[in-house]
Amino acid sequence: MFNFFKKPIHESEHDQIEGLKSEAIGTLALAGENCDSITGGKGEFGFSYNNPIPVNGHLGTYKYLAKLCSPSLHKIFFHRLGSLPNEINNHPIDAYEIVNQIGTIWDIIFIDFYHPRRSNLAPQGYSLKSYNKKIGDMPFAFGVNIFCNDFPNDLPEKIKTHNGLIAFARQVSSSIQENNFSAPESHKLKVITIQSKIVGRK
Repeated sequence: MFNFFKKPIHESEHDQIEGLKSEAIGTLALAGENCDSITGGKGEFGFSYNNPIPVNGHLGTYKYLAKLCSPSLHKIFFHRLGSLPNEINNHPIDAYEIVNQIGTIWDIIFIDFYHPRRSNLAPQGYSLKSYNKKIGDMPFAFGVNIFCNDFPNDLPEKIKTHNGLIAFARQVSSSIQENNFSAPESHKLKVITIQSKIVGRK
């Protein structure tokens, strides 16, 4: 009854599907499961590579991560650790290392971009910003879909050279200068574990 008043998270499903048609993986993504969570997923949503977040393509990944807010309600910085297999389907799953804008919350989340639309769900503790009709869903975010060797210290340069977003790069650089971005040892061990499973980087 009250879903009528609930604000949408993403642009319309029609627009999401239309946007996929210009991507190289569009055909594969359009043939994927239309879902908020993958059927048969195992483990905690988003935090397990056997229960990744379904999104639609490369731009869909950026659009989803641009909306994702940490438990502290800050936006996130991110980079892609690489791809790894899973037990649910034949798609490579992307692992992303993320940290909130003030360096206090670190995580690894998993993305499956072979789907026709983006999930309306966020990993436990995280949230997604509502859709803004005035600006639409823009693929502008504080991160990259490539690997950063010294994350997040080298993220500003990667954002500038890989995505061409100079203003975003400056904001990340400013946050790094103003806050302590030192990952906990437990998180560093998780990254090492995931890197041991990675089959390749694009």
